[in-house]
This record gives sequence, C-alpha cells and structure tokens, in this order.
Amino acid sequence: MEMILEARDAGEWAYRGEGAANLVLSYTGSYPPFVGKVLRVRKITENGAEYDNGLSGLSKHECLLWDELISAPSREMAEHLYVKNVMRPLLGSDYVESGVRVLVGKGFLESVESNILSKRPSWRVNDAKTNTECVSALLLPDLSHFPGSVLNKEFCITVEIKPKCGFLPVSDLIAEENSVKKSISRFKMHQALKFHQGKISEVSEYDPLDLFSKSIKRVNKAVKDLFLTPQNNFRSCKVCSKFREVEEKLSERYSHIHSDPYSKSLKIVKDYLTAATAKDLSTMISFRPTENRDMESLDDTVVLKSTRQSFQYKASFLDLDRKPLTKMEYYYELDQKIVRAYSQISKVKDNPGKSCEN
Repeated sequence: MEMILEARDAGEWAYRGEGAANLVLSYTGSYPPFVGKVLRVRKITENGAEYDNGLSGLSKHECLLWDELISAPSREMAEHLYVKNVMRPLLGSDYVESGVRVLVGKGFLESVESNILSKRPSWRVNDAKTNTECVSALLLPDLSHFPGSVLNKEFCITVEIKPKCGFLPVSDLIAEENSVKKSISRFKMHQALKFHQGKISEVSEYDPLDLFSKSIKRVNKAVKDLFLTPQNNFRSCKVCSKFREVEEKLSERYSHIHSDPYSKSLKIVKDYLTAATAKDLSTMISFRPTENRDMESLDDTVVLKSTRQSFQYKASFLDLDRKPLTKMEYYYELDQKIVRAYSQISKVKDNPGKSCEN
C-alpha cells in the first residue's frame, strides 16, 4: 500500500523556505526514504484561482499546446510531467531533479500550515497559504547536501541565483523603436524600470551577458557583481554552458512567425513559454572542500590554483514551473514597458537639461 503523509507526520517536516508558488519543507525525522529529502508543497492565493481550469489545471487552449500533459489526473501531476518530460530533456538529466510524488492527507497539510506559520515572512503569509486541497506533494533530494554525506556533519556551502537571459535577440521582427533590445540585456533594462518605480534601492551592476560571454574577465566581473549587489547572490558558473545552449536553440525558433501553418504557430507559442521558464529558473550550486587528490581530474571537481584547494561541486536547476498561457499578454505589456522606460531614462541621461521644466 502506498504511504500517505498524515497529520501525525507533520512534526517531522520543518520550514526551509518558499517561493511565489511553493513551500519547501526539510525532513527532520529518521525514516530512511525521507532522510536527505525536502518536500515541495503547493501554495494557493485567497481567490483559489489555481484550480479553476479542471483537474490538470490546463485551459482549453493550453490543452492544444501541451498534449503530453492533458492526461494528468491533477494539476500537481501535470506540473511534475512538465518538468520531467519538457524541461529535463532540454537542460540535462544531470541537472534537473524531477522528484517523485507522495500522497498527502488534508490533515497533514493543515498541520504543516499551522506549524510553520511563525517561520514564514509576514508578506508571504499575507500573499498565499498552503493549498490543503492538494492530494500529493513533490519529494526531492535536498540539494544542499551531497549524496552519501553525513547530514549536518560535513562542511558544505550552497548558493542559489537566477542567472536570467544571457543573450540578445536578433529577430528582424523587432521594431525600430525597440531596437535597444538588440544592444542592452533585458535584465539591465528591467533594473532601470524597477529603480524608476522605487522597487529597488540601487541598480545592479550584474549583466547576464557578462556571465555567458565565455570571456574569463567578463565572467569574473559578473561573479563579483552578483556577490556585491545586495539583490543578487554569489554563484559559481560551471554549468552555465548547458543553459546557454537551451536559450540559443529556443531563440532560433522565434524568427519566422508570419504565414506559418497552425501546428507551427502552436509550436512557436509552446517554445516561447518553455523559454520563459528557462529564463526565470534558478541555479543551485553546492560545493565542499576535498583532500582526495585523485578526485581533481573528475568532472565534478574544480581546483583553486591560488590556494591549491580542491572542491567537489554539484549543480541543479530548479523553479521550472510551467508558465500559463494567460501570461502571454502580461509578458508583452511588460516588455513594452521595460523598453519604453529604459529609452526614456537614457534620453534624460543624454540630455539632462531637457528634463528640467521652468
């Protein structure tokens, strides 16, 4: 019989963190299948809009895009299949943990909600709560530990960042008034908009184009900027090449949009939404020192020559949730807003006198 997590099990799961859509719980008990694992539990906003589109959570038009997901018996399973069948083949099985679904009872979720309430940031609490209607949660390896390591006994550092889009678009469909998109990264333009709106106190010096440039000098600058700018986290860049390949392959598919057959048009939209996931994913990297010189030639080991230290590392991609079709209009409007704001700010910088009114 398949195991179901009940209310009595909730005490063995501790709050680890959360994002916009999910809570992450770490296991503190001694049950072997769960040791070294975390549980990802869906959240829901007050209006409960997440479940308005049927069991799989797909709208009528999304069913045309994601035929490999429409047979999923629940939204949770559809999201699991998306990571497993769409994102994992693109990013590489070595870097994507699709996890396994475990059954959860409503009592377990309600107890978890109560137990972790005081640990959650207040603004997160006001924004969403644990979705107690879910019938399963996603069990994943704890990426902050190495396989076979002794939990809480070995020195290990784990960092997580969102590298963002690392290339410039080259499409002929970009209008002349939007030509700035061909020379300035979207991240840098978005930073200008956020600063103008008062959402951030300073503009980040980080530029994804540096990180993906293959220039040691520029990559080092990107790492330094990530480390020094408060709104970003430091990261290693060992696995970025795979991510760049995905972005380049997807960007090549955007070029010839007009006069395409219906099936190709669907594929363009599908690729765009997949790319949106890739551009917003997080990279988590864990590394630990190693004294075993025989390991220095392995692919998962790097050597810091200046100090003669060896480090073993592992990397994973996460935050691979499917982007809803309904956000297409939002993405377009945001893109236009970003470009307009950056262009206006650039004009003011170039002609400061014109910004003053008598």
